[in-house]
Parts: sequence; C-alpha cells; structure tokens
Amino acid sequence: MAETMMASQDAAAGSLKGELGALDIALATLAYAGPLTGTAGYITYIIGYGNGLGAPLTFIAVMIAFLLFSVGYSAQARFVPNPGAFYAYITAGIGRSHGLGSSFLILGSYLSIGVGFYGFAGIITKQFVENLIGPLPLDWWAYSLIYWAAVGTLAYFHVAISAKVLGVLLVAEVAIVFFFDFLVMSSGGREGVSFQVFSLNAFTSGQLGIAFIFGAALFCGFEATAIYREETRDPERTIPRATYAVVLFIGIFYAITSWALITALGNSKAVELSLADPSNAFFNVAKEFGGKILFDLVSVLLLTSTFAAHLSIQNVTTRYVYSLSVDGVFPRVLGVAHPRHASPSRASVCVSLVYLLLTGMLVLTGLSAEQIYSWFAGLASFSILLAMTVTSISAFVYFRRNPAADVNAWQGLVAPALSSIALAIMVSLGVYNFASLINGSQGLANIMLALITSTYVIGFFYARYLRSAKPAVFARIGRQ
Repeated sequence: MAETMMASQDAAAGSLKGELGALDIALATLAYAGPLTGTAGYITYIIGYGNGLGAPLTFIAVMIAFLLFSVGYSAQARFVPNPGAFYAYITAGIGRSHGLGSSFLILGSYLSIGVGFYGFAGIITKQFVENLIGPLPLDWWAYSLIYWAAVGTLAYFHVAISAKVLGVLLVAEVAIVFFFDFLVMSSGGREGVSFQVFSLNAFTSGQLGIAFIFGAALFCGFEATAIYREETRDPERTIPRATYAVVLFIGIFYAITSWALITALGNSKAVELSLADPSNAFFNVAKEFGGKILFDLVSVLLLTSTFAAHLSIQNVTTRYVYSLSVDGVFPRVLGVAHPRHASPSRASVCVSLVYLLLTGMLVLTGLSAEQIYSWFAGLASFSILLAMTVTSISAFVYFRRNPAADVNAWQGLVAPALSSIALAIMVSLGVYNFASLINGSQGLANIMLALITSTYVIGFFYARYLRSAKPAVFARIGRQ
C-alpha cells in the first residue's frame, strides 16, 4: 500500500525529461574535467612531483584502466535502467546497503570538489582582477560568490541550457590549449621535440604513485555520463558512446598537452621548473611561445573553464540529491521536477545553499583559499576513485549473478575484473600518498581518510535502519 502511494506521488510530481544526445552529455561531462584548469593546475604537479618526463605515458596508462572500467559500466547501463549512476549500479550489483553507502560517499565527494573549486575560483579571479586594475579591498570569497550566483542560476533550469553554455566554453578552452600545443611542437620548444617521454625509463621514474593519483584525478567526473539518464535520448546507446568518447578524449588530450608542456619547458629543465613554480609554469611558457595575446586569452579562459567545471559539478550533485529524494532517502519535496523546465530545480536550490553554507563555515574557521582547494579537491578525487572501484566490483558481481544477460565474457567478467584490480591499485597508492594529494600533513590525511570511510559507513547503516523502520523506502533504494 505504501509503495503504491509513493508511486502515485511520483506520477503526480512528474520526472526529469529531455532529449540530450551523446555529444550533449559528453560536452557537459568534459566540462567537469576542466581541460584548461587541468593543464594549468595539475600537469606541472605530475611532472614536478610525480614521474617527470613520464607524464604523457601516465595519462595513456590511466586512460586504459578507465576504458576497462567503461566496458563493464556501459554494459551494466543497458540492464539497470535506473537513474543515479554509481548509486544505482552498486545497488543492483552488491545490494541496497552498499548502494546507499556509496551514494553518501559519492555525494560527499561532489560536495567536496564543489567547495574546493570555490576556493580555486576565488584565488584565480582575485589574481586576474588585481593584475588588471590593481589591488582591491576584497577577499577571495567575494569573487567566489559571483561564481556561486551564476552557477546556481543556470543549474536551476533544464540541463540542455547548461549543456549549450558548457559546450561553447569547452570548445573555446580546448581550442586555446591545442593552439598552444601546436605553437610549441611546431617550433620545437626549448630543446627540440623528443620521444623520450614515451620511454619505459621515463614512465617508471620519480614517484609513479603520485603521478597515477594526480592523473586519475583529471579523469574523475566522466562517470557523470549516466547521471543524465532520465534526460537523455536513447540512453542504452547514448550513455556508452558518451562514456567512451569522454575517456578517450581526456586521455589523448592530456597525453598530447603534457608532451607539449614538457617540450616547452625543455626536457632537461621540465622537472626543475615545474617544482619551482607549478602554478605559473604553464602561463610562463604560454607567454613565451604565444606572446601576451595568448597569455591574456589563457588567463580569461581559465576563469570560464573554472565556471564550466563548477556548473558541471553542481548539475551532477543536484541529480544525486534528486535521485535520493525520489527514492525517499532525502525529503521527497526535493525529488520534484520543475513543472515547466523539467529540471531538478528544488534539489538544485538546496545544493546551492549547502555549498554556500559549507564554504562559509570554512572561511569562518580561517582556512585560506589554497588550503580549501588542495584539501577538498584531493579528498574528492580520491573518494570518486574509491567509488569507481566499488562500481567495477559490482559490475563483475552483477553479471556473475545474471549470466543470462546479453553480454559476452569480456564485457561482463574479464574487463570488470581487470578494472577492479587496476583501480584497487590506484586506491592503495592514493592511501599511501594521500598527504601529498591534499598537500597537507599525515595527521590531516588520516583524519580525511577517516571522514571518507565514515560517509560510506553512515550510509550503509542508515540503509540497515531503513530496512526495519521504513521497508518501503529501503525497497526503493537505487530505484530498484
């Protein structure tokens, strides 16, 4: 009786709708990866603190691991027609308790990356404005508020509007990075173009574990392809296409760009210069090879890249809140689609307010923007990697339990098993190098690792509580 009433409420409330195609989803998802943000803010860290000249091969290796993950992920998308992405797939594979635990873990990671990016947005916007017109009596968080208002406004409406904005911004930032790549490679950089970056010696040099973790962080977000399922045209075909396209693009893009950046810095000086000034190394060589015009364009597009990443992050976070609300885990009032825009508008407003509250609390504690960005962006990257590992295991279990599913052994068993092993190795490296990932002390790293674990545990035991106290809600976990 209770389940019937809940189903009726769903029908009355309406649901998300849309006709997004593979390209729309790919663009919206790639914006999360922030190609220009990743180029300016991450690659030099991989070169300087990771495996040096081996950075391009690192991206290829991580891409292969994530392609393996995509095989089982895409196959499961055909047989689990439920929104919620990781949340739904883990529930279908290894049960509702683990599904809800993972959803809390994932939601926590998206809230973390959003907060971290508000710190980053404040830093770069304050620097940009003050370089342009001189010092102003404004703290970094005042600039972050501008992003917050713009992102919250766009995220309120249908995702198709966000997809158009994200598409334009993404094309612009990808174009400018490829233009930089062309200028450097065609000129030979400082010391000539070298294929040494693709050697085994370069790949295994330095701190390979750190390189893998930072490299994997630049792929995090591609799993969002499945979160738009309800707003997608022909999701069984669109989601796999978008997923493979995003993984391939990210891997190839960063492999080429890291090679170009190393060439621009010079093979003999790349590690030294990246260590000396990781935040500005890319901007310095952009100005050297493209002049002030390229430097100015890159500076402006870094702001739009950060905005696009914020918008993509908010869209994904909102849809997790919406799915959990429709399932009855969160207040059902948040699981109502807008009658005109067919968007999760209430969930979006809630997410905006949570981001504002969390960021405000961190500001009041006295944390700097740099600390907020490094701590919470690192926390989020590791959490998503952990969730991907659990998802890959759940795909393997799902197809073991459902041998009649129309997938071959490679799709249902071999690829998920291989990706589970590869991702588990990355998670282990992440635990070992977590202090470096967040640029903090080992004590802080231990506290944050405990927080990551606690989100999963809380969700797991809350599901157990629902099983006995609210069985109708428990039955709906993962939209099962």
